[in-house]
Amino acid sequence: MREIQQKIDAMILHLGGYWRPLSGLARLLEEVGEVGGALRKGTADELKEELLDVLVISTCLANQYAISLQQPEVNGGEVTKEQLYFQIVEEAGEVARILNAYEGDKKLKPNRQGESLQLHIEQLQRAVISLGEQCNFELFDSLYALIDEKSTRDFGRFDHTPDPITEDSVRSYLKYQSGRYWGGIEPKPFEAIGRYIRRESHLLRFLKIAPFEGLDGFVIKLDRNGMIFKNLQNDLQLPSHFEVEIESFGCQKYIVIRPLSQ
Repeated sequence: MREIQQKIDAMILHLGGYWRPLSGLARLLEEVGEVGGALRKGTADELKEELLDVLVISTCLANQYAISLQQPEVNGGEVTKEQLYFQIVEEAGEVARILNAYEGDKKLKPNRQGESLQLHIEQLQRAVISLGEQCNFELFDSLYALIDEKSTRDFGRFDHTPDPITEDSVRSYLKYQSGRYWGGIEPKPFEAIGRYIRRESHLLRFLKIAPFEGLDGFVIKLDRNGMIFKNLQNDLQLPSHFEVEIESFGCQKYIVIRPLSQ
């Protein structure tokens, strides 16, 4: 799955960038509905295409939350195509519930144990692969061809949307450190950190989501002109369960905000 995630990431960057998560969710639910339509009509080619689209879009959502997906295994036992589709619908609903809490108006439950976006995306993909197996589709083989096709067919189709997983800050930081990180936009020369935070729309998302989703940190790349601050913890107005430090790798420096270990 790592190779597939990397190929889909490269495709998305080539096409202009990731959708906003709730827009990606809307596309996922649209494709799940189209899987149901293809099942009802009994059109094999259409069903295969829609299952592939569900795999691509759910992987995009996983990438946006820095999730390393596990290879889905086929469901064992006697499971009908209809039951597998019901599982796809159920897991897509769970993904929707979590993303509504992360990005929408639904409140996060502090005691949400054992339920993560990763869990439900993986279970969704497992049901998709199992349904494909029952229909004798080689979905993974077809997925590579679909990625190449979309990279050519859809180039320039989508507007660029800034995303914390695609910022240069996180892409360069991951050359030095591994983990699940988001990144901030590039600071302006000699910018006061308070002004920067007002421009950076993803930090508040990170502070809300990180304890639930297990994100390791939020990184801000410091250029040679620096950023103006006195006390990072106070200037950033971080909640007490987060810490901040400056990390250096050669001549490159980063502000890194992390949740405190529980």
